[in-house]
Amino acid sequence: MKTAPTQKTEAARTSAAFGSTDLLLLLMTLIWGSNFIAIKYSLVDLRPLAFNGLRFSIASITLLIATLAIGENLKVTRADAWRLLGLGILANAIYQSLFITGLAHTRTGNAALILSTTPLFTAVIGRLRGLEYFTSRGVTGLLLAFSGIVLIILSGRSAVGFGPTIYGDCLLIVSTFCWSLYTVGAKPMVNKHGAMKATTLMMLTGTPVFLLVCAPALISQDWAMIRPVAWGGLIYSALLAIALAHFIWNYGVRKIGSTRTAIYSNITPIVAMLIAWPALGEVPTGGQVAGAVIIFIGLYFVRSGMYAVQPEIAGVEELEEVSLTPGKN
Repeated sequence: MKTAPTQKTEAARTSAAFGSTDLLLLLMTLIWGSNFIAIKYSLVDLRPLAFNGLRFSIASITLLIATLAIGENLKVTRADAWRLLGLGILANAIYQSLFITGLAHTRTGNAALILSTTPLFTAVIGRLRGLEYFTSRGVTGLLLAFSGIVLIILSGRSAVGFGPTIYGDCLLIVSTFCWSLYTVGAKPMVNKHGAMKATTLMMLTGTPVFLLVCAPALISQDWAMIRPVAWGGLIYSALLAIALAHFIWNYGVRKIGSTRTAIYSNITPIVAMLIAWPALGEVPTGGQVAGAVIIFIGLYFVRSGMYAVQPEIAGVEELEEVSLTPGKN
């Protein structure tokens, strides 16, 4: 394992300072953590695949409108079009199908534990592709963050156990690998085309394929029985948890690198735990609080121990960057 960046990488590495990109990623974790409540209310009336098909359709249309509204065109070269198509299918069709099916065949604790390995997969794939380098400090941070997740899960109410759930667990492991592969693979595209355009194109190409998987559920859904609260949860999840959060994720990948973006996904369980406290009366245990602290320590280590290679020629400057403060990363 290469533990020190080359001179070229050293000169091109992203800043380790905490900036507005990190604030956006923290907003993303807040959205994802609260999204569990929205999904819970929506799935009372909506079939899971019908819910997902609808929210990805709404998110795709929203991103398309937003992209065109800021004057961005959707033209790319044929080679990039094929890459974006592949990434869109990987993230929005293959990953979602594996994730939903796997989640239905395993325990909540198992799912949370497996999904927390996303930064580990991302770091290894990024290193193998030569897009990122990490020091021993970065590796320590990754392991600390994962340990914090384990402590939160084992100290809470979520059961963890393997054996009967092996089918679902394997599907979730593959889905996690797919998301990590997408995260690393998307970096050259968001560097070249910007996060907004790349996210929109990947969503537009992946959603139609995913809708084929969701079609039976959409056809059999009883639309007359859906309450306003379920529609509200669907809209929240589509606009914020999918459209906005996916954009922020890809923006983070472009600005601070794949692994340093992926490590923020480990904060989502902390947000969910804090929201469940007043909403569901689930008081965090001492072990869960300790786990949260360990995760943030791991985040700090990863944030300063990862080296993301930036392109020699920067991609187009995005409109959203104009609104960011001078201290952005």
